[in-house]
Amino acid sequence: MARSAMKKMRLRKWSIARGTLQEDGEPTTHQLGWYVRNCARSPAAGRLERVMLERLEKLKDIEDGSGAGDDEARTESRDARRRRRLHELSRVLASYASPPSGGEEFERNARYAREEFDLDDLETEILLLLLRYERNGDLECFADEVLGRLRSLTAALAALLCADREGVRDRIVANGALLQSGLLCIDEDNSGVGLGGSGGNLRLAESLRKIMFRAFASRDEWASAIVGPPVQACLAWEDFEHLGSIRELAAQIMAGAGRANARGINLLFHGPVGTGKTEFCKVLGARAGMGVWAVGETGEEDREPERSERLASLRLAQRLLSRRGDAVILFDEGEDLLCAGDSLFGFLVRRNENGSKVYLNRLVEQNAVPVLWTCNDVSRIDPAVLRRMTLALEIRTPNPKVRARIWGRVLKEQGVELDASAVARLASRYEAPPAVAANAARVVSLAGGGEAEIEQAMSGVLQILGLGPRVCEADGSDFDVDLVNCSENVEALRDRLSRPGAAHNWSLCLHGAPGTGKSQFARHLATRLGLEVTHKRASDLLSMWVGESEKQIAAAFAQARASRAMLVIDEADSLLADRRGARQSWEVTQVNEMLTWMENHPLPFVCTTNLMEHLDQASLRRFTFKLRFDSLSPAQAARAFSRFFGAPAPQALPEGLTPGDFATVRRKRELLGGDDPEQLVAWLSDEAAAKGHPTHRIGFAAS
Repeated sequence: MARSAMKKMRLRKWSIARGTLQEDGEPTTHQLGWYVRNCARSPAAGRLERVMLERLEKLKDIEDGSGAGDDEARTESRDARRRRRLHELSRVLASYASPPSGGEEFERNARYAREEFDLDDLETEILLLLLRYERNGDLECFADEVLGRLRSLTAALAALLCADREGVRDRIVANGALLQSGLLCIDEDNSGVGLGGSGGNLRLAESLRKIMFRAFASRDEWASAIVGPPVQACLAWEDFEHLGSIRELAAQIMAGAGRANARGINLLFHGPVGTGKTEFCKVLGARAGMGVWAVGETGEEDREPERSERLASLRLAQRLLSRRGDAVILFDEGEDLLCAGDSLFGFLVRRNENGSKVYLNRLVEQNAVPVLWTCNDVSRIDPAVLRRMTLALEIRTPNPKVRARIWGRVLKEQGVELDASAVARLASRYEAPPAVAANAARVVSLAGGGEAEIEQAMSGVLQILGLGPRVCEADGSDFDVDLVNCSENVEALRDRLSRPGAAHNWSLCLHGAPGTGKSQFARHLATRLGLEVTHKRASDLLSMWVGESEKQIAAAFAQARASRAMLVIDEADSLLADRRGARQSWEVTQVNEMLTWMENHPLPFVCTTNLMEHLDQASLRRFTFKLRFDSLSPAQAARAFSRFFGAPAPQALPEGLTPGDFATVRRKRELLGGDDPEQLVAWLSDEAAAKGHPTHRIGFAAS
């Protein structure tokens, strides 16, 4: 009880501070008298006798100015005094036979609500009661005591309005006009304190409370104030080109829905935190020529809104925006409303009739205004709801090309100057979502610095998101076919595969020792084909959870298909291990998943492996080409020495060298300095020895 009283006191102080609670004055006393009179005429009058008598002096002083007690009253018996006071109360209440009617803004706005939502008399009276409750301190205390005595919201409303209890119950159910319209929301977990107010059992929708006590010149002006202005996009359509052609389909759906006034249009955008789902919704609306209104984002005093409040905001916006042909609603964090009650997280969502599965299904079948839903974890949403979505699209982290453009813009907006090479490194090294990039640029703008400070600013956030820095990958533009020692003529194969009109449903298995140029050839080939690369390592796809690896494999193929990219999977032997040696069932299902996707993938697909002999035999049959990359021949090694170090090889070189070995020694030279050819050869010998190759010089000596 003490805790409830403290909460009530806080809410009361807040109301007084906001100017929404009136303490004194004849209009507020008339309101109190009206509702006390209703209680006196209701079937619950006997149970409310004490709380009504406690208001007698307040009402009597205003009506006739007489005092409450005299010498005769002190000598009366308790019963006689009670009868006299009841008679006196009846006489005083006769002065409050007419309903309160003032010129206050909220009463005019209540009339707007009645017209807008086709409310009947009883529904209007319930709305007015809650509005007066928030402005009238005496009425607030009285109504709460009535609720405490009767212990039923329906009974309390029926008494305060002197209305039929069944009629009141019909008005505060989920399909009643007050809740269905979103004007009111009802407490779902029975934790409300008091009859109304921001923490009560029955309360005004937050978006409604913000404007009901303000003056408006017309109903249209009042309605526009509830939904507020449309949100504006910060990104551009081009910033989402990595999503592929499906983004255009989404824009066409939205534009078509606006032209046809179609019902039940719902688009779901899901993906990791920070990938730009909300911004894409804003950009999508602009692309379709429609305004986007965000709903249910903040509660009272900017706190996190409860589920019922978010639902009420959605209902209100649906009704008020339905007359427009160019409106779309954005509902962020859709899990709050669409979360399945029987999911792993179902215990977090208390459901009553407002939150039933049937209601949710109808919500996404009958909405008059298209809704753009965003969520991070689609697995939490009821499958029955997912099936009713018009379109579902995963919003992924942009590719390096798009990330570079985003970096360029956010840095320019913050006045941070970085050269093109630094921007390219940031885009390649970090899969930073647009929101993270914008925050990092802002930090550096405030604190000063450059590329290193940006990396410091991002590192903590990206680590939390599981997006650590990636190895900077070559784009294949400097690939030298002369430094490839392959079982096939890779130059001729490249030209055949990249010729105009050539089919794209082929796959490559590139196998051989590390550093022989397998991955670089794949990227070089993608460049010739004009395709982006979706690059995955085995560690990106493998999971400790049973079934999760299969999901991530499927997602990788789906991502490549959606963005029309070449899928390159490194360390493929971890994903295509020979099933004959499997010890666990999931090892078999993982390979099966890979084989199924390989069989049906319509775009170029490349696997690289250092352990060809470990691959499952069935996978070998599914690769169109299997290319073995060997270490450099003596002539190629000499050519590599000249290319990497700008000088001819001084003597015979170790056997077993690869382009990767020369790249490693070049980095060592850049760090330690020195151009002594003998030292370079010695370092190359160390690289060869580290791989188990003999270090004696063979082959030839350069002139």
